[in-house]
Amino acid sequence: MIYESSAIGEIALSLLKTNKAMRVHSIFNNGFNIVNDKNELIFIGTNKNGYFPFGITIDQYTIHHIKETLKINDTVRLTKNGVNHNDFMLMVNKAELYGYKEVTEQADISTIKKVVDNYDFTDYTVGDFNPEKLSSIIDDLADDSADFPLAYLAGRGIGLTPSGDDIITGILYVDKLQPFIAEKHLFELDQYISQTVTTIVSENFIKLALKGIFSTRITAIGEDPSQESVDELLELGSSSGRDTLYGIYMTLNRR
Repeated sequence: MIYESSAIGEIALSLLKTNKAMRVHSIFNNGFNIVNDKNELIFIGTNKNGYFPFGITIDQYTIHHIKETLKINDTVRLTKNGVNHNDFMLMVNKAELYGYKEVTEQADISTIKKVVDNYDFTDYTVGDFNPEKLSSIIDDLADDSADFPLAYLAGRGIGLTPSGDDIITGILYVDKLQPFIAEKHLFELDQYISQTVTTIVSENFIKLALKGIFSTRITAIGEDPSQESVDELLELGSSSGRDTLYGIYMTLNRR
């Protein structure tokens, strides 16, 4: 069976051109991930969670039928025109190319903060990510004499993107809008996250975030600081959106 994709991110297209094959890493309701030997990742699925520079977008009908034959660790062959599986072919030659913009210091921080502050984060009051602990971590990020603080968060939690990693993504997003993290700690994070301390999916998200590249659900908050854009972020995953927003909230309200 031959299927067509509607959009493809620049990073995904580059990986199609530079890899002969990848393997299926994970499968879920709205899509699946394929990875190469370097743990570089392409997400293939619907736009339910927004668009990603490493994504190939397909509709719900297509993912439904693809999943009927897809198994974890299946090998897929890659060409610049698409993804080939033993039971299907996914074409990208007619897909709209989704470019990405690195996040820069152009957003209205005060408006973002005003919108985000309207949300209730009291459920984080106790537990691994309580405000006191997270505030200490965020404070240490600005201090290049402090020990690497993000080791506590990286990989902490469960799922394809553990809560600690989503919080890191939120922190990094604010840093790109309003830089405060010491360069030493950004370098340490880049090195640390490559040491198999978390999931492949989180590793890819954080490495891109370090470059100022985020999903559209996150960048929309800076482009259009509104309740609507925040609500759409909250729909991301089972808790990923909320954990990311909590990281944004705590960083915006850092001392």
